[in-house]
Amino acid sequence: MDFKILLLVLCITFTSVQGAIPPCCIATAPIRPRMLGRMDDFTIQNSYGRCEIDAVVVKIREKRYCAPMQQRALVERIKQKRLRNNYMYQSS
Repeated sequence: MDFKILLLVLCITFTSVQGAIPPCCIATAPIRPRMLGRMDDFTIQNSYGRCEIDAVVVKIREKRYCAPMQQRALVERIKQKRLRNNYMYQSS
């Protein structure tokens, strides 16, 4: 009986810890600007943390795409342009 309880506690602990670790990009590929226009959000992945490579992680329709850091400026410009456009529509 005690073994079953210990096993249950270990399973619960493993699944809760596994969900807390963010998935890392293992490779990058350029993303076309047209596709970036549909971007929902983005984050920056750094190699000095848990992950091995630097990448721009772009979220498009609940999917994650890993872009090289050279596309960071383009991604940030698109995000700023979208925020400006949303602000203009809201203030009208």
